[in-house]
Amino acid sequence: MCSATPLPETSGYPDSVLDNLEFVLRIRKDVAKMKNDLRKEFRLGSDNELQLVQEILHIEQVDYSHCRKDLCNKEDCFNQIQTGLSTYQHSLSHVAQILPSFSEKVTGLQLDLSNLSTNIHRQILESVVTAVTFPQGETLDLQNQRAIGSYLVVRNLEKFMEAIARALRHCYS
Repeated sequence: MCSATPLPETSGYPDSVLDNLEFVLRIRKDVAKMKNDLRKEFRLGSDNELQLVQEILHIEQVDYSHCRKDLCNKEDCFNQIQTGLSTYQHSLSHVAQILPSFSEKVTGLQLDLSNLSTNIHRQILESVVTAVTFPQGETLDLQNQRAIGSYLVVRNLEKFMEAIARALRHCYS
């Protein structure tokens, strides 16, 4: 699905999908605010410069390729969403340790991601889809790049929240 495609209207979706969409959009808003706060506090460079640092630190966007296919396979898509949420919960625990001044915001995001993961799991069960548990993602461990790495994790989480919203809409359209 093209990232420039406008988000479709929400009429006609089951209530659980609408609730999850609303929750995802609220989380995305919180993530965007935190990303902007990090950018201001650490006076981070341009996105091109940050992309280079992201490659050096090996911070990757989680895979959600099954959610972007023309024909949505709910099982594969939802399993990737659950894996991504788990990966970001884990990564955010490192961000909280690295940036204690943001720990309250990070803890709130972790709780929201956990709740969203539970909601998605229920949605999987309602759709009679089997849930698969995947191993944890990579951790951030480079001392001298911590603030930038934390920002990049939050930036990727924001993109992932957008992808989840699109996937929920796409799989139920």
